[in-house]
Amino acid sequence: MTTQSGFVFLVLACTTANLFAIASAVKDNNLTVVHVMNSLPKSSPYPLKIQCKSKNMQVRHGEEVLKVGDDYRWTVEKNEIYYCQAVWFRFFASWHAFQPQRDLSNETVYWLIKDNGFFHSWDNSSWVRKETWQTE
Repeated sequence: MTTQSGFVFLVLACTTANLFAIASAVKDNNLTVVHVMNSLPKSSPYPLKIQCKSKNMQVRHGEEVLKVGDDYRWTVEKNEIYYCQAVWFRFFASWHAFQPQRDLSNETVYWLIKDNGFFHSWDNSSWVRKETWQTE
């Protein structure tokens, strides 16, 4: 390799590295927001208890109690799986609220919790059931 071609290679390598750094910084400024919304029956006398975290961090401190209509939300801080656990009366569930491969290209991830399961959306209008309640 000649000195001139070595220099061109070095310039291209540095430019590529800078482009990746810029793309990463842009993504960091547009982090995904996750919404978990309680859409259980209004007549339910039982509270919905929820806790969300990743392997390295808890989203908030402790368990949250959501009333019908409440929107529990947070901003994804690390590019890793975030999972939630929910308890309602004698029912419980655990699901991945944020998966990088599935959700990273979206600004917002929505979850709707209903008495017949856990529904996922990126636009808050088209819903797909991903999980169901479990019971002993």
